This record gives sequence, structure tokens and C-alpha cells, in this order.
Amino acid sequence: MKVLHLISGGDKGGAKTHVFALLSALKEDIDVTIACFMEGVFYQEIKNMPINSILIKQKFRYDMSVIKELVALIRKEQFHLIHSHGARANFIAMILKRHIGIPIISTVHSDYRLDFTQNLYKKLFFTELNAVSLRFMDYYIAVSDNFKKMLVERNFKDNLIYPVYNAIDFNQKVEIRDKKTFLEEHGVDYEGKILVGIIGRFDYVKGHDIFIKACAEVLKENKNVLFLLAGEGDEEENLKKSARQLGIENNVVFLGFIKEIYSFINAIDVNVLSSYSESFPYVLLEGAFMKKATVSTAVGGIPDLIISDKTGYLAEPANPQDLGKQILKMVNDDEKRIELGNGLYDYAKSNFSRDSLKNRHLEIYNDVLKREKEKNKLFDVVLSGYYGFSNSGDEAILEAIISRLKEEKEDIKILVLSKQPKETTEKYGVFSLYRYNFPKVIKYLKSVRVFINGGGSLIQDITSTNSLVYYTFLMNSAKNLGLKVMLYANGIGPITKKINVERSRKALNRCDYITLRDPDSLKELEDMGVTDVPISLSADATLNTKKISDEEVKEIFRKEDIDINGKYFGLSFRQWKYNDPEFVRKISEIVKYVNKTYGLTPLFIPMQFPNDQTISNEIISMSGVKSYMLKREYGVKELLGIISCTEFVISMRLHTLIYSVSVNVPIIGIIYDPKIKSFMDYVNQNKYIDTKNIEVDKIIEMINDIEVDTDNIKNTLEEEVLKLKKLCYQDPKIAISLLEQDNKQV
Repeated sequence: MKVLHLISGGDKGGAKTHVFALLSALKEDIDVTIACFMEGVFYQEIKNMPINSILIKQKFRYDMSVIKELVALIRKEQFHLIHSHGARANFIAMILKRHIGIPIISTVHSDYRLDFTQNLYKKLFFTELNAVSLRFMDYYIAVSDNFKKMLVERNFKDNLIYPVYNAIDFNQKVEIRDKKTFLEEHGVDYEGKILVGIIGRFDYVKGHDIFIKACAEVLKENKNVLFLLAGEGDEEENLKKSARQLGIENNVVFLGFIKEIYSFINAIDVNVLSSYSESFPYVLLEGAFMKKATVSTAVGGIPDLIISDKTGYLAEPANPQDLGKQILKMVNDDEKRIELGNGLYDYAKSNFSRDSLKNRHLEIYNDVLKREKEKNKLFDVVLSGYYGFSNSGDEAILEAIISRLKEEKEDIKILVLSKQPKETTEKYGVFSLYRYNFPKVIKYLKSVRVFINGGGSLIQDITSTNSLVYYTFLMNSAKNLGLKVMLYANGIGPITKKINVERSRKALNRCDYITLRDPDSLKELEDMGVTDVPISLSADATLNTKKISDEEVKEIFRKEDIDINGKYFGLSFRQWKYNDPEFVRKISEIVKYVNKTYGLTPLFIPMQFPNDQTISNEIISMSGVKSYMLKREYGVKELLGIISCTEFVISMRLHTLIYSVSVNVPIIGIIYDPKIKSFMDYVNQNKYIDTKNIEVDKIIEMINDIEVDTDNIKNTLEEEVLKLKKLCYQDPKIAISLLEQDNKQV
């Protein structure tokens, strides 16, 4: 995961501490970069830390020329998320949003309506600009539950806000100067005094005016207290004036800006925060790290850390009398200070550690990316295969996969790549795209979660290299776009060319899961060197399809003018460049033999129209035997019903053989492709012959064996096929599990 953080570069105090802690933790698990827009305190420190940082300097606050550089950076580095901190960064992120297509998260570190109260001009312009900018963010991190509630009350959407409490690294090593050295350097005469300190910028929202008045309340009862104020800001002169007016200026020391926060906290006895509004301030966590007794106003998320009389004392906000009362309780009780300081340390370490900050942000990032993916994804899976070519076997695979996936997930959204997308949509009720419209296919792949090569022998070059290049290109494109990729009950090979072996190996090793329809395909993968992906044996997706009823079969026979009372044997052949030169004559002899010897009528079953009809008509014509040939294209359920009416089947077509064994019809295979032999061996059937050399006598012998031993052959077939049918049930479950993994991951 790659995340780009944006911040002004001049931030001090809690926001700086938060971002430093966050980035140093996140970089252990993800790739983080932070961009700053000015060379302020934040940038000067971050550039010396082991964190990727970049300065994209603005000439003035509203210099938007930085957008061009930011867009170039985002596109080059391919960031997944933008995470913005503060008003300036939010404004830049708002402008940036229209140029990028990734989500933007903004951390709301403080009440943005109170950020610029010390300056009328800034309040009028910066506050309003930040308020507007925040409305354009996609998601929000509120640094307490209280701040989330505040945002919801201001009509930010509840489901877009993630509460996250600030945290600190309790294992960090910090340089801390001893109390004496630190205080002497700042001219503080502290001998015999209890030191009460407050650190933070002198802005109205920090409530220093309340603190000064509380000091006066304490001094009414205990003169032995010295109050140290570390910080700077527009309110400083007003605060000094107030101390003089209250007559406590001798007990109130203004130290100016203090960079060594831990040295300051180490030097004081009581750590105080008096804000009118807060989120979840770091100064209290820094105090916890130092086991420092703490008093704070009960604002923002502070009550989640400071629990009265357990980890510190809470005072009513804007109430100097109550704040003074709580400080006095600490000042007057040495043992209580130690007890509550230790209690604060233990509680903060358990609940607000650096790891909790990191893990919570990782959860948020992953959830945001998941939600964005869901928002932009139109489809759950895309099915790629030899679809839309009027090939019955591949259409049957498609129908079976769609059916199985819907059984596993009823509302699954499926996209199919097809040569005839309109026909595919009408036939299967799924959305379909023209498989060769590559720009559109790639565009739609971005709207999908899981890519499936669905059945068939797709990864092979025996028919052509082009098809192998097509399927591996789509697989690689899908992986490049972040999809899960699965081969669903595929046959692999043969792959004859060295370059195609390497092309296939690389693509297959990128898959998330591969299921294979036969053991020979497993050996192909092993020989190829495909080792980086889970692989399991399955079977052809169509094996579990149920045939139509007997009445529906009879209706088909009537429409085809086939004698319902006849006895048949099935035949399914294709034109093939390596067929026996006398293929038609030899098969004609076999047809005549079966018809004369067993009184069976040939029923030709074309699997691809019109190609298979041509060779079938030639055989019918040469044999001179009364024959039938299906004139219409049928789906797998109908073909299963038709084939179930035959006594045995002779076929070159793999799916005719698969349909036959599905309905327990004995088979004889004509091998034109290794996949035929692989399937025959897989179902433990040894009756096959090579198409290059059709030995009529051997086929006749096979037919005679079937006729003599039909029952035993069927029993063996039934047992073997049952095993394979059980294997088929795993494939859709694996596909859905990949879909669920995609929902959980980036």
C-alpha cells in the first residue's frame, strides 16, 4: 500500500507530534511519503528523519501551481490514498481531488471553527476555507469519539468518519535534561516550590486565560507554588497583563517557546491543560510518558484518558475556580501525585500506544480502499473463455459455471467476454462484452473483482499461438489491475513453442488459484515450472449438469423427425487437419457394421455448427445407412437427454464424451488432441484410437466389447464419474472465496 500524506510544513505542537509518530509507525508496514508546502518547523525536522519526504514549495498560501507537481507525483508513484492534515493541506487536497481518482482522507486534529480565533482576518478567511475544503474530502479521521460526534452534528456523514485516538511510543528513547539544568538555563528559581506547568501555543482556544485565573485561586490557599507557561502566540501580552492585574506575576513565569517538551514536563510536578476545546492532545500523552500528575479540563476526548482520581483530575471547562480546586488537590498531596502519575502511565501505555495508532490507521486505510473498490466495482467476476463461437462444449462450460456460481452466491454479478455478446446476454442473463474490443475490456476489468478463465483448454498453442497470447494477456492485465485471477477447471497444453511456454509460466505463476480438469494438465504445469500458486485437481464444469426429462427428449425427437422408438449409437466428429486421409471412408465402414450387426441407427451430434455438419454429411452419404443428424443447436441439458438415448458414443469432441459419461453411456474416443486421451484416462476408459490412423478393426473390437460387457462398463463408469462430480463442487467455492478475500484486502 502506498499513501501520500499532505501537510503545510510549518506545523508545531500536537499535529506535528501526531504525524511524526504516525509516519514512523506506518513506514514499518506500508510505503508512506509526506509532501510539505513550506520550509517550516515541521519540514525542517521531518527531512532529517528516515521517512520519505518531499518539499513542493508554494510561493504564497494560495499558490496552486503545486497541483501540477502533485498530480505528476501521484501518477508516477501510483499512490492508493491521499491523507491530509490541516487547513492548508485540506485546501490543496480539495483542488487536487478533481485531477486524481483516488480517495482523500483528512485527519481533523482540532475544532476547525476555533483554529484561527486569535486573528480576525484568518478567522474570516482561513476558517471558512477549511470548513469548505473539509466538505470535499472523501473520509475523515476524528481524533476522538467526541470529535466524531462534533462532525456528525455539523452534518458530516457518520459512516465516513473514523475515530482514532492519538498515541505515543512508550518504547521511545528521548533526550531529557535534568530538572536543575533545564530550569537554571531558563532562569527559574524553583527551590522549595511545587511547579505547575502548561505547554502550548498562546491561542484563545487553549484557555490560558482560565489557567491564569486558576493560578490565582491556588495561590489564595498555597503560596508555595510556581506556575510555568511554555509557549508563544498572540495572547501572550494579554496573559501577562492578566497575571499582573491578579497580583500573581511573581508566581507566574513565561518561558517562551520550548522545543524540549520532555525536559519541560520532567521539570514540573503537575501537568495542566486548560483548553476550551480539544481533540485528544499529545501534551497529555507526553505527560503520561513521563508519569506526570495531570489536571485537565474535560473537553474533547480527554475524559477517555484522564479519569478522575485514577489517572488524574478533570475540571469543568471555562471554570477557573474548579480548575484551581483540582490543581490544589495535586499540589497539596505528594503521594497522590505519584499515584496518579503512575496510573496515567499504565493506562495510556495499555490503550494509547504507538502500535494501536498504527494498526488503527492500517484498518482505516484498508477499509477505505475496500469501500472504494465496492463503490467502483460493477461486477464480482468476469468469465473469459472460448465463448460465443457456437461451440456446444464451451457454451456448456459457460452455462455450468454461471449456474454453479449463482448456487454459491445468488446475487453474484457476472461479466462474460464473448464473440457474440448480445447472444450471450440473452442466453444466460449476464452482461457481456465483445471479447476483442480490448480498450473496452480493459476499462471494464477495472470494474471487476475476480477474473476467471472458465474451463476449456485455453492455455495451449496447438490450435494457434494467438489464442494463448489472448488469454495470457487478459490474465496479466487483470493482475495488473489488482484483480484476483483463477483458472477454473482448465485443461493445460500442449504448448509446443519455447516462447509460449515462458509466456504461460509467467502468467500462470501470477494466478491466485488454479483448478485442473485432468492429471495430465497438472503434469504440464509441473514441467512448465508453475510453482507459486495453489493448484488442485477438479473435473470439467459440465459434469454436474442434469439432463432434461424423458418427455422433453421425446419432444426434441419429434421436432427433429427422429423415430422415438429407435435404437441409436451416437457419433460426433470434426474436421481436423491431421485426420486420417481416409477418415470418412473408415468411419462409414464402422457405421455400416454397427447398423448391420446390432441394428443400431447412427445419430450424429454436431457440437459446432456448421463445421461438424459437413463431415457428418459426408459420412452419412458414403455409408448409405439411414441416419439422423441434429439440425438445431442445443444446450448441455438437452444434449445430455439426447445422448442418454444412445447405447454408446464414438466421438472426437471432448464434451460429447463428457456428456456421455455424465449420463452413464459407454464411450470410444477419437484422439485429435491430448485432452481427449487425458479425459479417457481420467475416467478409467481405455477405448480410444488416434485420429491420424483410424484402425477399423480395433474400433469394431471396442464396439463388440461394449455390447458384450455393457453392464460392467457402465458400473465402472458410474463409479469414476461420481468421484469427478464431487470434485466439481470445489471450484465455485474457491471462486467465491477469492471474491471474499478481495472484499477484505487492498
